[in-house]
Amino acid sequence: MKRLLSTLFGIALALPAFAQSVSVKEGNIQFTNKTGQTTTLTSSGHDSDPSLSPGGKTIVFARATPDRKVPTGSGDDTSEIWLLGVDGKNARKIVEPKAAEKTEAILAELSTPQFSSDGTKIFFETTAWTTSGAIHVFDLATKKEHFVCAGGGLEVIHSGEYKDCVLVTQHRYFIGGGSYDWVWLLRPDGKEVGPVGEDTANFKDLYLKK
Repeated sequence: MKRLLSTLFGIALALPAFAQSVSVKEGNIQFTNKTGQTTTLTSSGHDSDPSLSPGGKTIVFARATPDRKVPTGSGDDTSEIWLLGVDGKNARKIVEPKAAEKTEAILAELSTPQFSSDGTKIFFETTAWTTSGAIHVFDLATKKEHFVCAGGGLEVIHSGEYKDCVLVTQHRYFIGGGSYDWVWLLRPDGKEVGPVGEDTANFKDLYLKK
């Protein structure tokens, strides 16, 4: 018996360990657990941009809504932000499209939702102006959403000196004419920390914990 238990223990130790991950297949969200088993969790055929919560128990994702339209400077398509447990339960919509007079308040084609490092807030993108999208944030405690800044290419930082700041690509204009698209580091409230440049590789090497 001792030899059998020892053999089984050795086999268990030899099994590869996988990092939990989320993915999309044919418009549906999939979750891969630590044993490498992948399960399809949704069936709408319209889902994209999944992201895991810091605790690895909840998934946030975008769901396209082809039957709804909200006019913006860059199109009319719309989508929603949803939450879902990694067990496939407790699916719920938290942000939906809405029209508004001010572009900063419009919610249209929502995408790239990401949790803050403590899992209490969700940052996401929406189409907005002709030359730029917009970043918004949703507070899971208060159930309120608000505009953060203009921009796209959202990435929420989860470690290091600038934890919970966001990297955002913004379209800006030179004083003498012409424009450029750089990545900027911003506080969670949209206040500028400074320019990162045309890419984020050097910034990440310097400031993100390995």
